[in-house]
Amino acid sequence: MSTDKETGSYYTPYELVRFMIKYIKEKGQDFSTVLEPSVGDGRFLSVLLPECQEIDAVELFDKKVRNVRRKYQDPKLKVIKQDFIEYAMTVTKKYSLIIGNPPYINKRVMEKKEIDQAKLLCEKEGLKESIMQNMWLAFVVGAIRLLTMNGSIFFVLPMEFLQVQYAEKLREHLEIKFNTIHIISFSEQIFLDIEQEVCLVYLTNKKKSTPYISYEVYQDANSCIPIFSNQIQKNKPLKKWSNAILSDEEIAILKQMSGQYVKIEEIGESAPGIVTGGNKFFILTEDKVSELRCKEYTLTILQKSSYISENSIIIDENTINNLKEKKRPMYLLNLSKVQEEKIPQKLIQYLNKIKNEKVGNNKLIECYKCANRTPWYGVPIVNKGDIVFFKRYHIVPRVYINRANIHTTDAGYHIRLKEDYDKESLVFCFYNSLTLAQCEFQGRYYGGGVSELVPTEFKKLPIPYYKIDKVDIDMLNQMFQNDAKIENIVSFVNSKTLERDMDKTIVKKLERIRMKLVERRISKINGIKL
Repeated sequence: MSTDKETGSYYTPYELVRFMIKYIKEKGQDFSTVLEPSVGDGRFLSVLLPECQEIDAVELFDKKVRNVRRKYQDPKLKVIKQDFIEYAMTVTKKYSLIIGNPPYINKRVMEKKEIDQAKLLCEKEGLKESIMQNMWLAFVVGAIRLLTMNGSIFFVLPMEFLQVQYAEKLREHLEIKFNTIHIISFSEQIFLDIEQEVCLVYLTNKKKSTPYISYEVYQDANSCIPIFSNQIQKNKPLKKWSNAILSDEEIAILKQMSGQYVKIEEIGESAPGIVTGGNKFFILTEDKVSELRCKEYTLTILQKSSYISENSIIIDENTINNLKEKKRPMYLLNLSKVQEEKIPQKLIQYLNKIKNEKVGNNKLIECYKCANRTPWYGVPIVNKGDIVFFKRYHIVPRVYINRANIHTTDAGYHIRLKEDYDKESLVFCFYNSLTLAQCEFQGRYYGGGVSELVPTEFKKLPIPYYKIDKVDIDMLNQMFQNDAKIENIVSFVNSKTLERDMDKTIVKKLERIRMKLVERRISKINGIKL
């Protein structure tokens, strides 16, 4: 795979280019007027030119334009040196097909002029400028403007497009614009040198067709037949297109069963933990606390989920002692209400030192959190919870009974329960097929298979809550400690929760849904077959 990191270009493997052209030829694609909006080294052109009546290729960089013009001297081809976003807002020509692999450039590293132009493009298409978080997104919006009445878009896009929150409004917009959406992914990694997982998204309009979203998985780009295919018709619009891996029936079951149970937001208050504005500066090891003689000005805090065992559902004194033994940073400076003259001299010297430490391009004291609080080192303390949930996880979410009454950073959410609910019972009940499936359905996943839930999604999770006997809670904790198979843990919890309310055949369907959603994100990374 060839790359040009400065321009966000990861050149498409030739076998993927051939796959794409073959795929849309079989769908009856109109190749009369074609646009390649980010031509790069021109690798799409060699396959497109024999199929097209005419093709325009847009490229921003002089050297690439010269190379493409020299390599492809065909009267059907016109190579245009221009920024594609500018081109999309000014040209009047329309195309039957816009195809390519747009650049992946995060907004954080884009120039202000580029960001402003992309935001303006989004507004012209009737979308809020806030969706503009990456250049590939602007390319999708620009392509919409340049299509003929029944034109099509076929792009290589990051897998995150199917699920990230900032692109949700764009996905909704596309479901209105196109009645046929094809999503294609591959079991094998396509871009071998980067962690970025990609998919193909083919947007078109079929005459007199019932709108649908198709999801297909192929082994690799040389495959001719999908190893998995599915079509969604009834559950549109679909909030996250990555969930098109489920059938209409499976989505309906998930929604119906979820509606029977209380949501997390109804059983108590949930909120993120403490935001320090600089964990490595404000959370200290025990040795550092002793050196600064500041123990009385600290709170015990759990900084990361990786600091504690996955083989437990309990945070207790043993957890804290283990953190001490491993010399983990676990003491949060609690100085927001302490008068400066009462702070130990050694700690004052430490604060004067760290305030000038570089964080990115700024000094610590100039960073947003520190600059907007008085004193700058006064970390706001939020309430602890009965239960701690960590927003990022691997195979199953990590939910803990907070017996140690410990704070966490904002890596964790804290649930403070209403009086009618028992914290140990609720953690037990969490590990059922329905709740865990909804974690997958509502959340998103990243390179490496890590999944995440944001606060709004976490609060909507359904819980089949029952008061659970202590012996069963201890049994569940023992299963985690013994590294029992997840399916055995879930089956045990199901027997005490879901199976009290519904037939076992429905519970089995929910478990198959959970396993399908988990496998979707981790099987490619780890070779795991659930």
